[in-house]
Amino acid sequence: MTTEELTVDVASLKQSVAELQRKFAELEPKPGKKWWDREPIAKTQEALVMFEEMVAYGKYYRLTGREAPPDWRPGDPFPEPEYPE
Repeated sequence: MTTEELTVDVASLKQSVAELQRKFAELEPKPGKKWWDREPIAKTQEALVMFEEMVAYGKYYRLTGREAPPDWRPGDPFPEPEYPE
């Protein structure tokens, strides 16, 4: 690119940024709760139960090296790992 082409491109970019800044300044903030006032999803009981189940299935996989069978539920004992001889 030549210097003239770069100058035109930079001028175009500056104009676009100025237009976006103007549009952004015209926007009115929406009323509502701030993010720090909202209830985190991890504090809801359902989310905690789902997270604990996810951890249990991950532990099952780490200890046994395979996925849990369909009849296994979190809280059931873990089978002993099978090691190749």
